[in-house]
Amino acid sequence: MDLSSFSEGPLLWIVFLLFLVGVSARLVFFGIRILTSPKGDQGRWGFSIPVFGRFLLPFHKAVVKKPLYAVIRYAFHLCLFIVPIWLAGHVSLWEESRLGWTWSTISDKAADWMTLLVICIAGFFLVRRLFWPEARARTSWNDFVVIVIAGLPFLTGYFLTHGTLDKVAFLGDNMRLIHVLSGEAMILMAVFLFCRTRMNPERCTGCASCELSCPTGTLESKDKGTLRIFNYSHYQCICCGACVNTCPENAAELRHDISPRRFFQILSKQEIRSVEMKPCRKCGALFVPEPLFTKINKTFTDDYLNLCQNCRKTNVVDLYRRMAPWIKKQGAPEQSKK
Repeated sequence: MDLSSFSEGPLLWIVFLLFLVGVSARLVFFGIRILTSPKGDQGRWGFSIPVFGRFLLPFHKAVVKKPLYAVIRYAFHLCLFIVPIWLAGHVSLWEESRLGWTWSTISDKAADWMTLLVICIAGFFLVRRLFWPEARARTSWNDFVVIVIAGLPFLTGYFLTHGTLDKVAFLGDNMRLIHVLSGEAMILMAVFLFCRTRMNPERCTGCASCELSCPTGTLESKDKGTLRIFNYSHYQCICCGACVNTCPENAAELRHDISPRRFFQILSKQEIRSVEMKPCRKCGALFVPEPLFTKINKTFTDDYLNLCQNCRKTNVVDLYRRMAPWIKKQGAPEQSKK
């Protein structure tokens, strides 16, 4: 059996089996993380389903921040889902298999346009990460791998269908094999692809608005010594973008990572940000992140900023006492005696 026959036969069925087992396991692991989350007792299942629905349908606050980019992103994912499933050539392969399954298909013209759209958007994503300074600063090799694996099956499929590179020796002879292998890589990537929230340390002030807005408890913070540490649980994330939408500094960003290792780390949490806490000038209690205090202090210079919540209350009481009439009356005779 040559490589081409193996890739279209046993390897393809192995990939489909891994996909079904992997996706089923991820759904189970997701349920475990939600039920064991500190927010689980507040009915997080009821929150997760509508939030996931808002992610699938582009009718939420994320569109307001970057409307054009949101439309491009949703068009990319929609075509990424429709073409492989409803392409006539793929459906015919299922019908000819032992299963004999078949379903309605999209027209070849529609498939061509959607394929070209995916190729163009994938190229846009690559160019954006290579040449746009803000995106390039946050880009890792994982981002390029995800884009290439997602776009390559569409590129090779278009060349294979239209015979664009048939005259090129190696590519023309092996385009079908490259197309099948790239498609199998994309299917496997879906099993090991996880969303991850990144915090830009130059912008993040540690205000914890991302933690408060997260509907599934994916983000949580804990104070350890003089640090406030933000942890992230990849199995709880549903890519709803709540952390990105509520961040006042635009410091939060969702990214995709391919990680077979994280597939088995069901209960693990990853540290994504740590900030120093500022002590109260009066009692020494840690009460506010240093970056947040620095930003507020640029606008407000009152001494109360250096006090924690409890000391502010006692300080106000002292102020009222100094302003009270009887304090002045008691001080008046002493001044007259002098």
